Amino acid sequence: MNAFVKILSAALFTFTASSQASQASDLTLKTNQGFALKANFYQSNQASDRAVLLLHQCNYNRTMYNDIGQQLSDKGVHALSLDFRGFGESINDEFSVKKIQALPKKERSAAWQKMSTYWPSDVQLAYDHLKSKMSDKGIVGVVGASCGGSQAITLAENNPVNLIGFFSSGQRDENITRYKNILADKPTLIIASEKDTGTYESAKKLFTAATNKSSKFIAYKGSAHGYPLLDSDTQLASYMVGWLDSHLVK
Repeated sequence: MNAFVKILSAALFTFTASSQASQASDLTLKTNQGFALKANFYQSNQASDRAVLLLHQCNYNRTMYNDIGQQLSDKGVHALSLDFRGFGESINDEFSVKKIQALPKKERSAAWQKMSTYWPSDVQLAYDHLKSKMSDKGIVGVVGASCGGSQAITLAENNPVNLIGFFSSGQRDENITRYKNILADKPTLIIASEKDTGTYESAKKLFTAATNKSSKFIAYKGSAHGYPLLDSDTQLASYMVGWLDSHLVK
């Protein structure tokens, strides 16, 4: 039976994940069009055929996973956190979320759509890089925070992915159906806050659809969305890493 865990409050703790020392290697992945995608690569401290791709939420960047990436590498799991095109250091004159947000509403919507259409192929490039660091027996998991969750679904539909995580990642009913039809048998970690209403309702639907007995839903009180939960709960990053480590198996 998959498990539901309810956390009464995350507000009892104070912690900043980005304050942890990171031993990540800065990585530049070039697309076929020559666009430079920036990433952090946390190489395992031992030979490893396991890896996790970490996809950030759309009000942050790859650095939200500094602590998680480092902990994964310490456990013998490669990790890669990618800046989506237009975010963090994956920007140029054409693709920059800050510039898009400054546009008039009509132009902003069109520019966002144009930028985000590249994300599946950009995420695929990051996945391929992780695969290249392992033997042909290598296995990969993917975690998507908020908007990163839909990219995780697309990646897992098109590639062998051994587990999936939804971190404060609300999904449209269409995406929940995609998960149910193709991915529900994979170990799935779902995290959401009860007052993050749309995300929480989506999380419940994803959890109901999950069929793997190792799947888990962690629910928090409050409305924190994604990264702030890592700030407020000192145990969450380590729990996520432990779950990923335990379930990233063939």
